[in-house]
Amino acid sequence: MKKKTDFTEKEMSDYLIATVREVIEQARKPVPVLDKSGQPTGAVEYQSATVLKGCELLAKLMGTIRENDDKGVSVRIVSYRDAGETVDEAAESPAK
Repeated sequence: MKKKTDFTEKEMSDYLIATVREVIEQARKPVPVLDKSGQPTGAVEYQSATVLKGCELLAKLMGTIRENDDKGVSVRIVSYRDAGETVDEAAESPAK
């Protein structure tokens, strides 16, 4: 059987939305917190960062959120040598 490689825009959109929804639902399930010996502590945790990112992607796919392409990006490169400096010292020192 030949694998289908061409998808319509609607098929791709439906697939992406279904996949993101699946990831969100999986990440919303509680995961038991284990102690050092691997035994459950009685507490549970959720993958909240994954859920929130999935919600953001879902909103973008559905057109609820639109991003502007004119956003600037700020990057600060810090070497290991600079790691010992305080934030104020790094801001005052000239670029290397």
